[in-house]
Amino acid sequence: MVCSAAAVVAFVALLLYGQPRAGFALAFGLALGGFNGLLAARGADSPESFRLLSLMRIGLLSAIAMAVGLLLAPEVVWLTIAGVAASQFVMVALAARSVMSR
Repeated sequence: MVCSAAAVVAFVALLLYGQPRAGFALAFGLALGGFNGLLAARGADSPESFRLLSLMRIGLLSAIAMAVGLLLAPEVVWLTIAGVAASQFVMVALAARSVMSR
């Protein structure tokens, strides 16, 4: 939810700044990274190795982010990857806050 809100804010801010492709690239990366959390929760219950699933999941999401960035424009690829990375930091911060409040 937080990553989705951040994606909307990033898109609107960069759209208002006159950079719609950059806004979409960053927003897509943030949303895609937020989706990673849902996939990770699903994979935790799997009988397969969590490490292997994590590696495959992160690799797939990175490839998707790079492909979408390249389709938009080569100069915004880094924004899709930055969005995925930023969403991971957000999820880690939320998890840490949850653990610390116990």
